[in-house]
Amino acid sequence: MLRFETFIAARYLRSKRKNRFVSLITLISVAGVSVGVIALIVVMGVMTGFDIELRATIIGNRAHLNVFDQSGSIADSDAMLQEIQKASPDVIAGAPILQIEALLENRSRISGAMILGVNPQQEELVTDLAENLTTNDHRTFGKGELPKEKEIVLGYRLAQQLRATVGSEIAVITAKSTVRPLLGKQNASRLYLRVSGISHAKMSEFDSVYAWVDIPTAHMLSEKHGVDALHFKLTDPFKADQVAKEIEAAFPYYYTETWYENNEAFLGALEQEKLAMFIILTFIILVAAFNITSTLIMIVMEKRRDIGILRTLGASGPSILSLFILEGLMIGLSGTLIGLIGGILLAYNLNPVAGFIAGLFGMDLFNSTIYYFDGIPVAVVPWDVCWITFSAVILTFISTLYPAFSAVRINPVEALRYE
Repeated sequence: MLRFETFIAARYLRSKRKNRFVSLITLISVAGVSVGVIALIVVMGVMTGFDIELRATIIGNRAHLNVFDQSGSIADSDAMLQEIQKASPDVIAGAPILQIEALLENRSRISGAMILGVNPQQEELVTDLAENLTTNDHRTFGKGELPKEKEIVLGYRLAQQLRATVGSEIAVITAKSTVRPLLGKQNASRLYLRVSGISHAKMSEFDSVYAWVDIPTAHMLSEKHGVDALHFKLTDPFKADQVAKEIEAAFPYYYTETWYENNEAFLGALEQEKLAMFIILTFIILVAAFNITSTLIMIVMEKRRDIGILRTLGASGPSILSLFILEGLMIGLSGTLIGLIGGILLAYNLNPVAGFIAGLFGMDLFNSTIYYFDGIPVAVVPWDVCWITFSAVILTFISTLYPAFSAVRINPVEALRYE
């Protein structure tokens, strides 16, 4: 049905030899759409890659699900672990945990810390603690072994603050649970522990605040006899909400906390930032859309005589409208297609390109010690590509409407009066 309009639209894109300016503006419009699409694909890919990598790091260092007893303390963690594993097939492994606030002292240097009492054998099945003591996966500072009795593992930033290394003996100062009647304050307890390992968790919070001991040592420090909670690894971390509801329904005296709830504000901020970047970069395509509008207006002005002849030969208003809309869409779609191909190729080769630019200008564009990644993480998601394509096409379509309606309103008598 639109063969006539399509043929004329394609013909109008090839301007006459005497007016190459319009052809140049057309190419600039195509390039503008292409640049906008490339920028959107690359930026969205990088932000999605960061999101995926950060989620993986958070999920690796925090358990997928924590389960607490409403009484406040869990006396028999093994029995509780077994009943929860029986209740939910999605639970892979679980481990007890005991949290203690303390001061750490080494060579007159003092730092606050959050000490986690764990069962080392069970803990390595639930979190990446054992992996964090190695130099695998581009870790730099991991070393040592999981803690035994009267031993402690420090986050590497915490160890740097204390100037402690593997083999150092540090003092752990905690508050005893007994109250002195006359002073009304808790009495401080000091226990010396040997540093058995340095953890590189690739998360600032864990590396600068947390330390780990085994459960018997945690009992010595806290004077508790049970544990605070059990935390679990699931078959799918994104099923944490579902498993939490199942456990709370089966055991009304337990309550749960998922990994997402622990990091909801941070992950929400990432999503908002990604959305904001999408909106901001869409303005690049919007600018290109204005170029398409100006290009079509110039073509309409140049082709007034042709439009008058077409109307005289019987071309209807909708046909003229379709003609110029198709012409604008040809510009926008060609720019979008070039941008999609260029954006995907650039996204998947972003690290070599960044390395070339860094070598050319002598600067480090992506400091791995800051971001904890050996390269820029990129993940091109089909859903993001679809949204970018849809946005580019819609903006292009809107940009064609004013010039197309202007062409329809041309009076053929006026257009041909002086011909």
